[in-house]
Amino acid sequence: MNAHPRRAALAAAALLLSALPARAQNPGTYLVGNIPVAVGIASVEFPVSPPFAAEFDLALLGQGSYDNRNPFAYLSLVQPGGWLHFDGVENLRLSLGFQEELIRAVPSLGIKDSQEERGMARARLQQPRGQAALYEMTQLDVRSFDDPAGTHRVVFRPRFRLGQGFNLDAVRIHSLVLYEEVAFQFAADDYLARPFSFFRTVAGYTWTTRRGTFVTLGIVGQVSLNAPATRYDVFWGPVLAFSHRFRSTAPETPPEPPEVDVQ
Repeated sequence: MNAHPRRAALAAAALLLSALPARAQNPGTYLVGNIPVAVGIASVEFPVSPPFAAEFDLALLGQGSYDNRNPFAYLSLVQPGGWLHFDGVENLRLSLGFQEELIRAVPSLGIKDSQEERGMARARLQQPRGQAALYEMTQLDVRSFDDPAGTHRVVFRPRFRLGQGFNLDAVRIHSLVLYEEVAFQFAADDYLARPFSFFRTVAGYTWTTRRGTFVTLGIVGQVSLNAPATRYDVFWGPVLAFSHRFRSTAPETPPEPPEVDVQ
């Protein structure tokens, strides 16, 4: 578990960035914004035909602004989505998904009502280590949306995640969760000034309320770069996730960590 201290240090670094004052200018050409957020997620997964499973989820994002410290000041994102999972290879899950991003206006930040369609392809490899597990995830997002000027954009966003879970109870699920994720983005023309998209870290605790039903309470920290590469925004705040899996015969194991999406 030598990687654990490094991941903990990365998580601490991302969250410490939230202490930077809003609108403080860096020595270079970048500005830094500090935005509190609150994330709520609900998901349900059920078998389709072995080895396939389907999942439907809904995520809500509340946020403040550079001057408003209330993470519930605005409901800025409503995100329904669905996944088709393939579990035919041991410790490997292959997934295809689709999400609809309904972006709500945040007038103080100049964000207007808009929407985005997103297709996703994911591979997640898990490495059991006794009561713990390491995993690596690679995901490609294909984003389709209209930019603020009304031009339609297609952005390709590869994402790479490294995570760890540790179950504290041999009978019921009481699991510590930690992962770090970095994403890049690419588009035609000169829409994106830099390929960096975001760095995200999530730390949480998952427990079982009843068989098949799980609750995760955690915290997210994220550093994002805007399209013209003029501002880094630091998002931070609590995460609350509920998930239910319909499984009749398979032994109960911790669910995948919640898919926290701040951007």
